Amino acid sequence: MPDPADAPNVAIHLLADASVDLHTHTIFSDGHWQPDALVAHLAERGFRLAAIADHDRFDHLPAIQAQAAERGLTLLPAVEVTTNWHGRVAHLLCYAHALPQQGALARLTAATRDGMRENNAAVAAELGRRGYAFPRQAEVLAASGGRIERPIDNARLLVAHGYVATMETALALIADAGYHIVSAPLAEAVAAAHADGALALIAHPGRRDGEVPPYEPELLATLLDELPLDGIEAYYAVHTPEQTAAYLALARQRGLLVSAGSDSHGPRQRLPIAYPARDVAALLERLGLGPSCY
Repeated sequence: MPDPADAPNVAIHLLADASVDLHTHTIFSDGHWQPDALVAHLAERGFRLAAIADHDRFDHLPAIQAQAAERGLTLLPAVEVTTNWHGRVAHLLCYAHALPQQGALARLTAATRDGMRENNAAVAAELGRRGYAFPRQAEVLAASGGRIERPIDNARLLVAHGYVATMETALALIADAGYHIVSAPLAEAVAAAHADGALALIAHPGRRDGEVPPYEPELLATLLDELPLDGIEAYYAVHTPEQTAAYLALARQRGLLVSAGSDSHGPRQRLPIAYPARDVAALLERLGLGPSCY
């Protein structure tokens, strides 16, 4: 199990109708929430528990957890890992009472980030060869010190300098310039999560947009036959009621945990959703947050 000294302790007991959102993102991955703005938004709207599950990193979480605690908000240690399974991209949500900064999951996600940086640099170089220049890079990417840290950074530079009008067009352009998804094998990510005492849940299986293909219940059942996942993000912002019901049924059949998240990336995209704690009571109990969720 992780050493609790590696992150602030999570110690909270929730009433059944307490507001929770276990899937949000900040500028530390592909979100545009500033951490302090996200914490303020959640605290001011009465959320009791939330998770910042930035992609492939969690080294920044202890500082944000401490800030949230001052506002009466508990942040659950979490990370969304970019993985692959039989040639398909899959996102894995990992939750724990604490995530060790020197553990197996930290090593796996660091390797993924290193691969992403190498690809981002290659894309930036190719854009330069094609004649794209970004004199305002330091201003546009001020949050990362002017560095190209994420695939979306190259796309943002293209839009900010007027080369394209939309992010969709920019993303297509960087793909043509060599961008590709860097990911870890799903089996390795699940094993790393379990080695660190974390729970591993498949993220947004019914989502049909973006780079991650949907995992319909039948396909997800095949995945579950192969790998020891702990649960499913059944409650998700764009799941239809029918999808939610299907994933809840699969979770019941397999004895799996259920999570709930908005996948909020910022106020310009989607705001956090106040899910009742009862929806994720079994997950929270496994994480040591107490049976008062029921």
